[in-house]
Amino acid sequence: MGVYAGNTNKTNTVSATVPMFNIVGAASRRLKLKDFISGSDATPADAASKLAFLRTSAAGTQTAQVTPNKLDPADGASIATMDTAWSADPTITANSQLLQVAHNQRATFRWVAAPGCELIVPATAGAGLALLAVVASANANYAWCALWEE
Repeated sequence: MGVYAGNTNKTNTVSATVPMFNIVGAASRRLKLKDFISGSDATPADAASKLAFLRTSAAGTQTAQVTPNKLDPADGASIATMDTAWSADPTITANSQLLQVAHNQRATFRWVAAPGCELIVPATAGAGLALLAVVASANANYAWCALWEE
């Protein structure tokens, strides 16, 4: 068991099907999202967004991904991938929103799971947890950091 960090940035384009990123596990181990940080490195503006974590049931065909970094150098490599672009999008599971956050571009937001309240990805091939911008008053570049245990 280890804790891993994935960092990425992207323009928060509103979509119900294309995530900002998707953390995909494996059939051998479940993942628990423990910590999430969101902020914008764009020119300051009063742009509002609503971000949401939803489950995915199929990973899609990724064309870009972030290599997760282990927090403890003694841990093995992460089994998860943090996909950031796709030629075939991941499959978003209907009615699976686990966490929704209202976010202003001028502020940094951090969510830390209370013990036992982590967002869990089941140990099922192709299962994942996707961050989507479900509402945005203006598109802006955001930077994200997700920390998960596996």
